Amino acid sequence: MLKIIKNLVMALMIFGPSQISLANQMSLPILSGVGGDFTAVDSDGNNVTFADYKGKTVVLAFGYTNCADICPFTLGYLKKLYSNLSKEEQEQSRFIFVTIDPDYDTPEHLKAFVQFFNKDFIGLSGSNEQIKHITSLYKAEYSDLSEGKVATKEIRRTTPQKTSDTNEKASLFSHTVVLYLIDKEGYTRSLEYTGTPRDDFAHKIRMLINE
Repeated sequence: MLKIIKNLVMALMIFGPSQISLANQMSLPILSGVGGDFTAVDSDGNNVTFADYKGKTVVLAFGYTNCADICPFTLGYLKKLYSNLSKEEQEQSRFIFVTIDPDYDTPEHLKAFVQFFNKDFIGLSGSNEQIKHITSLYKAEYSDLSEGKVATKEIRRTTPQKTSDTNEKASLFSHTVVLYLIDKEGYTRSLEYTGTPRDDFAHKIRMLINE
């Protein structure tokens, strides 16, 4: 928990508190140096680039399926946020969860995890090199706390274990908890977190949809 708080404080220090709460602004600034195009593997096993989502407003989060509490809480928040949007607004947006544990989170397993929360959510995995590149683009930090030594059956979970769980050992990570709001051209426009009032966050999504 201290690591998570530290990550949030670091995000505030790096990007500034004005980027965490901007609901009343007329427009959202482009956050220079945060984000960019990348390649990954989606939860259907297809090779994709972030440019494939051009034209959609994106909410992007990092995490992993064996996360005991923070990731399920984050996806639960995103599920409620998504429900704040109209059907038309949902069609104009994409909610993406990027795993930081590609060794464990196969496309099949990642799909089962994210769609437990909403069938429209997209999971992205890939090689370790791809994930490292993506996290570096978004200045997202993560570290392996256990190096694959934890018995999968011993991991406390909020979500049910799936048949796609094929490994007997897994890693536990600390990681960035920032939620990235990205416009239709692929530019990062705001940094949020699960403490952001959902109405405020939904308002910002609508601002970018309507730009």
